[in-house]
Amino acid sequence: MLSSSSDTELVAAWRALSGLATGDGWKVIELFSIGNCCVMAGRRGARNEESVLVGVKGNVPSQPFQLPRGQGFSLISTELQGHPAGHSWFALVRQESGSLELFTKVAVDLVNLMESTSAQEGLRIHGAMISRIRAWQAFMKRDSDGVLSTEEEIGLFGELLVLQNLLDDGVSEFDALDSWAGPDDGVHDFLLGDGAIEVKTTLAPAGFIARISNLDQLDDSLNRPLFVAAVRLAQLSGGSTLPDLIDQVAGRIHDPGASALLNSRLVSAGYIDMTRAEYTRRFRSSELTYRIVCAESPRLTRSSVPAAIHEARYSLDLDAFPIAASTYADISTSLGVKNQWN
Repeated sequence: MLSSSSDTELVAAWRALSGLATGDGWKVIELFSIGNCCVMAGRRGARNEESVLVGVKGNVPSQPFQLPRGQGFSLISTELQGHPAGHSWFALVRQESGSLELFTKVAVDLVNLMESTSAQEGLRIHGAMISRIRAWQAFMKRDSDGVLSTEEEIGLFGELLVLQNLLDDGVSEFDALDSWAGPDDGVHDFLLGDGAIEVKTTLAPAGFIARISNLDQLDDSLNRPLFVAAVRLAQLSGGSTLPDLIDQVAGRIHDPGASALLNSRLVSAGYIDMTRAEYTRRFRSSELTYRIVCAESPRLTRSSVPAAIHEARYSLDLDAFPIAASTYADISTSLGVKNQWN
C-alpha cells in the first residue's frame, strides 16, 4: 500500500513548493497523468498547506457536503487553472492540527490508489477516492497506536478466511469485496443476496463461546437468512501471520476496483501495512462451518428484550446453532445469490 520511495518523492515535492503559493492560489508539481486521472503535489496560498490534488476526467459529484472532512485533513473540490481541461479537481489538504507524518502516509496511499485505478471511468475513480478517505478517517478515530488488539487481529483473520472461501467458491473479486461490510461497521460482516453472514472466530480447541456485541448482530429480521461463520484457529509456528494472510488475499485480486476496495476495507478495520512487523502470531484454520440462525436460536434481539433495554453484550455457545454447511457454495442458493459466479 505504501512505499518509502513515493513517500520521499512527495515530501521532496512539498519542500520544493514551500512558500511559493500566494493568495488563495495553488502551486503544484505533477506526479503523474495516466488514463482518466492526473495527480499533483501542491501547496495552497499563504497558508502553505501540504496537499495532493487529484484531477478526474469527466463530470463527477463535487457537492461539499458529500466530501469527507475532519480528522486532521479535508477533501475539497477546487479549480486548477492551466492544467488538463475536462477534469474535475479535488484536493486532499492537511489541516494545521493534523500530523504531517500521518498525513503523508494518507497522501501516499491516495496517490498509489489513483495510479492503480486510473484506467477506470471517472465515477469509479471518484468513488474509490471517497471510500479510501473515509476509511482513513475511520482509522484515525480509533483509540490505538495503529496496531490491532489481539481480539481485533483474530477477528480480522477470521473474516479474511471467510472472504477467501467466497473467492474459492467462485464469487467474483469485486462482488466478494463489495459484500464485506464488517470493517465499515456494518450490522453483519458480509451482505450477500437477501441474507448475511456474521463471522465469529475462536482460538479455543474445543467448544465455541462467541462474544455478541449488540442486539442486532444475531437478528435475522434485518437480513434473512442469517448465517454465523464459525472459524476456529490454532496458533502454530507453521501458520500464517495476519500480514501473510492479507498478502495471500491481495495476490488473488487482479481487478483494480476490487483491489482498491480491499485496501479500503483493511484501513477501516484498523490495519495498515506500515505496522506489519508488529503482527508476529501465526495461525492456521482448523474449522470453518456455517451455522443457521433460526426462530429457535438462543439470542437477544430488540424484539425479544424489554423496550427499556437499548444495548446488550453477552457470550453465547455457538454449538447451540445447527451446522448448515462447511463451505459458502452450499449456502449461496439459500442466500438468494444470483449471477455472482466468475
